[in-house]
Amino acid sequence: MTQIQSAAPEKPDKQSRTKFYLILSFLIPMVLMGIGFLLQKVHPFGDRQILVVDCWHQYYPFFQQLHEKLRHGGSLLFTWDSGLGSNFLPILSYYAASPLNLLAALVPDSLLREAFTVNLLLKIGCAGGFFALFLKGTFRRNDFSLCIFSVMYALCSYLLGYYWNVIWVDTVALLPLVVLGMVQLVRDGKYRLYVIALGLSLFTNFYIGMFTCIFAVLAYPCLCVFYLKPRHLAGRTLMMLVASLLGGGLAAVLLIPTYLALQLTHSVDNVFPTGWEFYENWRNLFANLISYHEPTSKDGLPNLACGMLPLVLIGPFLRARRIRIREKVAAVLVLAFLLVSCNVNILNYLWHGMHFPNMLPFRFSFLFSFVLLTLAYRAFQLLLEERFRIWDIVAMLVLAAAVFLCSYSVQENHAVYWSFATAVLYVLIALLYFRKIFTPRLMYAALSVVLAFEMFQNVKLGTETVSTSDYPSYPSSQQYVEFLEQKIDEQTGDSFARTEMSNWFTLNDPALYNYHGLSQFSSTANESVTSFLHALGLPASEAGNRYYYAGGSPITNWFTGIQYLICRTGSLLDTAHWQMLAMEGTSTAYQNSYGLPVGFVAERSLADYEGNPNGNPFENQNELFRFATGIQEPLFTPVDVRDVGHEGVEVTRGGYGIYTYQVDAAAESRILRYNYQTQTEANLYGYLSTSNTASVTVYKDDNYQGSYSLSRQPYIFPMGTYQGNETASLSATLNEEASAGGVTVYVYQLNEALLEKAYQMLSAGGVNVTEYSDTKLCGTVNAQKDGLCYFSIPDDSGWSVQVDGETVSSVKVGGAMLAVPVTAGTHTIRLTYCPPGFPAGAAISAGSIAVLILLYVWERKRKKPLLQPVPAQVVSAQAETQEEPEAQLEQEHVPAEEAQISEKPEEEET
Repeated sequence: MTQIQSAAPEKPDKQSRTKFYLILSFLIPMVLMGIGFLLQKVHPFGDRQILVVDCWHQYYPFFQQLHEKLRHGGSLLFTWDSGLGSNFLPILSYYAASPLNLLAALVPDSLLREAFTVNLLLKIGCAGGFFALFLKGTFRRNDFSLCIFSVMYALCSYLLGYYWNVIWVDTVALLPLVVLGMVQLVRDGKYRLYVIALGLSLFTNFYIGMFTCIFAVLAYPCLCVFYLKPRHLAGRTLMMLVASLLGGGLAAVLLIPTYLALQLTHSVDNVFPTGWEFYENWRNLFANLISYHEPTSKDGLPNLACGMLPLVLIGPFLRARRIRIREKVAAVLVLAFLLVSCNVNILNYLWHGMHFPNMLPFRFSFLFSFVLLTLAYRAFQLLLEERFRIWDIVAMLVLAAAVFLCSYSVQENHAVYWSFATAVLYVLIALLYFRKIFTPRLMYAALSVVLAFEMFQNVKLGTETVSTSDYPSYPSSQQYVEFLEQKIDEQTGDSFARTEMSNWFTLNDPALYNYHGLSQFSSTANESVTSFLHALGLPASEAGNRYYYAGGSPITNWFTGIQYLICRTGSLLDTAHWQMLAMEGTSTAYQNSYGLPVGFVAERSLADYEGNPNGNPFENQNELFRFATGIQEPLFTPVDVRDVGHEGVEVTRGGYGIYTYQVDAAAESRILRYNYQTQTEANLYGYLSTSNTASVTVYKDDNYQGSYSLSRQPYIFPMGTYQGNETASLSATLNEEASAGGVTVYVYQLNEALLEKAYQMLSAGGVNVTEYSDTKLCGTVNAQKDGLCYFSIPDDSGWSVQVDGETVSSVKVGGAMLAVPVTAGTHTIRLTYCPPGFPAGAAISAGSIAVLILLYVWERKRKKPLLQPVPAQVVSAQAETQEEPEAQLEQEHVPAEEAQISEKPEEEET
């Protein structure tokens, strides 16, 4: 951080002119980014869209879910359209709490993706506008220089590489307001901007807001050194603590429920690094500061670049004797700490909340760009005030040469040469202005041309690197799916029912297509639910924060409450347990012939089920079946391999279903094939896990039946019905790079008679849902005997349960799912949901707002601010900086207003 000494008071100006540069700072980066999207043919200028990677799977589906709630009504506390029912506040807090998302309520469904793109452009614009406000308020200038530096912040490599993480952009944009609020608190005694900006930053995205809080801790001592004398330190520090608590309090309504929800996620269990480790050669980091190269969009070096102008201005910042030594030391220390944090494992771990992130490294690196641009503007101010010396120009040239030498042979050659040429142009423009050959307007015009070229090239590289996706095909078969959802609604009426897709399009299809479903991919995913479903053979990953639907078996459908299935393309292999309900275009809806409602009465021994996510999923299902029904006979029995038909691989068996293989490098094809045959008619289910294949294909007597995509999370899939004389085959083609590996492949036969018996038993105790909403589910149940009423609803301690009007304690099945003990007879069960921590968070937020209002009223009544501004400090050139004689002479000619202020006793200063 660096400080700007108070310049002469601003001259009165027209209101329109006061806002002119702020408006430009908002518009210019937004327009440049818009041009980048236009060149990428982003809709409506082509058939592409900005939804890529997690933006495809997470950010837009949750944005769609919020839009649905805002447009059609719904609680922000809970959602049935994700993860079998989930606390919505943590999802909102991380993915969708941007105030700009409220505008989505005004947008029809057909324009929602366009609104999503416009939202991003507005956020980029806000980053520029807010940085201009920061410069204007901190440095007390209001000219075109605000636009120059604001564009570099809004289009820094961090935002150009990570803009597809639209959920982070708000908090990056708000950072300048938070720091401006700190400056106003320390320097001027004004605390409200800091409180509100900090609260908004944490509310918008708690994760990136955490980086802002850490940075505030680093910045505050610097501001104290710049502005305060010892006698002011205690009061300002106390106010800083109170204001920080108030800022956090404003966002407590989201922060506390989110914190409690995060304690249930996989990332809460991390191991602190055992030793210090450096990631990169230091030259690699320094070389990443230049322009004209691809930013990191997924994995790679930290995004540190923000233009060549701030780099060359480091020279005069360090050389200029008009800048106090304490400013230089503080700024260099903060920059160095941020840079070291990007290269040391322990600091990186601490910055990310005691966690090493999966992809998207160094998520705090935007702070480096902010500090670099701030100190560069400090040096640029000296140029504008005509306080540059020839040695400052030389220092700029030296920095340009240093950047060239540091990045040469490390960064791409074209980037090195273009960056050096751009740096030299900036130095030349500064020299021409210094020699008074350029007027201020001409200098700004020249800077604008060079900067526009540089930023445009960076935007072009950034949008190309991040890439785009196909617009017309997203979401896939949407019109057909909507029609089938209407048919399902007609079938279910007002009753509660769950639907899923036979194969996934995104990992959050329920949120995207608006149906009560199972799939969820979220950083706030409940790990215990993931493990429960993982053990049952659904594709799930605790470390990947995801679980989703992929066919499964009747048992998985019972215990997840799936009653309807939509097949977007093709048909189902499991025709024995699903009945076609409706067809539209290429899509078909099916009803579960053995479907159970969201709740049903099972044996009390169900509470003893644990499940092993690392074990055989069929055996886990057998165990769950036995605990739920009391039937000891296994529902699934293994079918052994009859023979194999491998091509180009040598396979060794290590036990039932366990194999290793070695690839023949000379073979043209590399195929794993396992053939099975049963003695009688049977419904078969398969499971195949290997890391070197993209899909598994099912054959019946060498006739293609269907195929399943294999992700990194293997799962149980239906193979269809086979007669005793028919051969069932599983075939997987290995990737070209595969050389050796392991395979786990199971095929099990379902006992249909046992399934029917258990279904009749459990369906007799099914819950008849009489009423439900986003936070409530009521129903009646007739228990044939004492048992456990199991609900396919995750239990995160937010549910309150009443049986016949009496509050009872719930039981967790498999450590994850909600269950209620019931006695024989008819009962009314009422479930109501409130996110853990929400009442306390709401009370704290309301209290913080009340405190702010009371403070405002109190200040207005006493006609005096809570804190007084600190006295303006006019630095002694000889004592503080040891100026050259020429500079000392200039320092003596202090403006009259400043001289009068400096001569007053401190007690009289305001």
